[in-house]
Amino acid sequence: MNNILEIKNLNFAYEDKNILIDINLEVSKGSFTALIGKNGAGKSTLLNLILGNLKNFSGEIILFGDDINKNNHHADIAYISQNKSQGYKNFPTSVEESLRIHLSFLKKKDSVTKYLEMVGLLEHKNKALSELSGGQLQRLSLALALIKDARLILLDEPTASIDDEFAKEFFNLLKSFSKNEKTILLVSHDLSKVRDFADKTYEIKNGTLNLFRQGENRDA
Repeated sequence: MNNILEIKNLNFAYEDKNILIDINLEVSKGSFTALIGKNGAGKSTLLNLILGNLKNFSGEIILFGDDINKNNHHADIAYISQNKSQGYKNFPTSVEESLRIHLSFLKKKDSVTKYLEMVGLLEHKNKALSELSGGQLQRLSLALALIKDARLILLDEPTASIDDEFAKEFFNLLKSFSKNEKTILLVSHDLSKVRDFADKTYEIKNGTLNLFRQGENRDA
């Protein structure tokens, strides 16, 4: 099975307002796919449909070969958002302690050091979460997703509060994981930050989804 996610003829509306119209999308295993669009275009709505947080849609959402209504594959998916990562600042633990807690919860005996090295946080392991920058919090979120061993990682505006240099490092990190068969689906309103890293970039505009081609002049 090459496609991790398939969306077919998806339509979704809030009350009488059409948000997504006849959406079709295929995301293959080990790919880095980006969805761009202005704020309010429906990017986050699409992620929430994939996560099963929103219902009452028409069309099909197929995850790992299964209709989402029959198997939501929650154990195979990790979700990272800007707000979720910022929320970690309220946890009274260090970086290392938070990973140990997560490993224990999932009953895994892996080395904490392995995950710290994978996301570039080893030198910050003794820091309290409240001391981490926005970019470091996103790296922590990614480490937790890797501990879960999620096959599909969904990210909602992960670089919204990160400077350009840190964003580039973060996207390079995501790219390296996609090369190791993790599948990345990311939404962003900023084409300039993501287009050089994604294998495919799509634009949501006026409720429809279209492949973005390099060289096109779009106001995203």
